[in-house]
Amino acid sequence: MVRRFPRANQLVLAVLRPALAPVDVFSLLPDLTQTPPPVVMARRVAGTAYDPRVGYDQAIVDVQCWHTTDADADDLADACRTALITAWRTQQVVPGMGFIAHYAEQAAPALLPTADDVAGVYRYQATYVLGIRAA
Repeated sequence: MVRRFPRANQLVLAVLRPALAPVDVFSLLPDLTQTPPPVVMARRVAGTAYDPRVGYDQAIVDVQCWHTTDADADDLADACRTALITAWRTQQVVPGMGFIAHYAEQAAPALLPTADDVAGVYRYQATYVLGIRAA
């Protein structure tokens, strides 16, 4: 059976991984004791079928970045943001997956500390709305 909508997580990972190499990029929450920073998690957290007739999906994507200094975590978050913007502006096609047809920020990268944070690790989080289409 042919998929109507692209896999949002795989598309986002395929855009971010080469842009951020050698930083590890996952779609599941990393165990920071096993995978030390820098590390990125990017995954779909919501969205809708924007136009199901043509397989145009609107994915809300959460991107979280961990690093050992505030400045480095901020820079890593900016690198993620830049990679997504560049993929959208150039209409970069990920073979077998699709491309980002629309880009919008729902929440720009921000430092969001929690009580569960590991000492000496800083986390930035951003949320993007990506219109994605099959290739």
